[in-house]
Amino acid sequence: MSVINKRGFVIKATTVFVALAVSASVAAPAQAGTSITGSGSTAIKNLLDVCIPEYQAKFAGESVVYGGGGSGAGRAALTANTVDFAFSDGVYSATDNKPAGFTYIPATQFPLALMVKLDGFKGTLNLSPETIAKIYTGAITKWNDAAIVADNTVVNAKTKKKTVAALPDTAITVWYRLDKSGSTGIITKWMNALAPTVFTKSGETFNTLITVPAGTFQGGTGSDGVANGVAGKDGSIGYAETSYATERKLILASVKNNNGEFVQPTATATAAFINGFTVGDKGTITIDYTKKIKGSYTIAGYTYALVYTFVSSKDKSKQAAVKGFLNYVLNDCAKKNSARLGYAPLTGALKDLAVNQVMLIE
Repeated sequence: MSVINKRGFVIKATTVFVALAVSASVAAPAQAGTSITGSGSTAIKNLLDVCIPEYQAKFAGESVVYGGGGSGAGRAALTANTVDFAFSDGVYSATDNKPAGFTYIPATQFPLALMVKLDGFKGTLNLSPETIAKIYTGAITKWNDAAIVADNTVVNAKTKKKTVAALPDTAITVWYRLDKSGSTGIITKWMNALAPTVFTKSGETFNTLITVPAGTFQGGTGSDGVANGVAGKDGSIGYAETSYATERKLILASVKNNNGEFVQPTATATAAFINGFTVGDKGTITIDYTKKIKGSYTIAGYTYALVYTFVSSKDKSKQAAVKGFLNYVLNDCAKKNSARLGYAPLTGALKDLAVNQVMLIE
């Protein structure tokens, strides 16, 4: 395994990364008039909903259809060879069936937000990892629970005077993903890393990790399903990429990082946290959720594009179109649109890794 940090690459001696100069504008696909299809992550879908129309307008005749469906569904479709590409916020497990020839391409990094609907509440809502884990195991059931009150109590450094936020006696409804989800994988891995005695397992299918309390926990399909559920019921909390919350004018919780700071889920705070990362096989990335970085937001993850590298049965014009589309997303669309949509565009060594991975598409 190799390590990359913000100073550049540190790689195995047997590994060679070719430095590529990529211009901000993307050359037209080699063969015009090609239609490609993909499915998978809903976390990246709000970005793709901008990138796909832009790409099709820029390259007349090119067609990209992206169906979402969740990370697990995207990986399954790639294995079944029913799509030309997929997006996933997680990787294949050791026991999953995998395509014969494929690789991962980091496509974007993003904060996974905790979005809340709490009528009458004003101000910033602070939540610590242990509090979040207790909410997501059903141990905390009211918004004025002592743990939440403690997270939202501010002590003046000079006067030692305490200011306590007024939290309502409202029941908490916990929304989670019903489908196999990379976002679920991110938040459960984060809770397991930072509150291991409370949330004892991690994985992509939430209702297999805990005994889900009846009534107070509700499942939604895809990020839209969770966000719509939260927006529709007072007292609700759920997780999704930040744009799903801002679209519905929901509260974005500030999450306590490993330096003891409560931080909003911004692209800048996310990038600060994952500037240093570890590279695994086929372009995968490992995040250490216990790192202490000032100003960082720690519930963070990547969305990968999953592509075929060399499969003799694949249509070469479609492979060229996939390469052209992903180059456009990485080098043009994401650069222009990520920040306003709540994503963090790839830069530096991470961008170099992604560009080199795209070149493996044949």
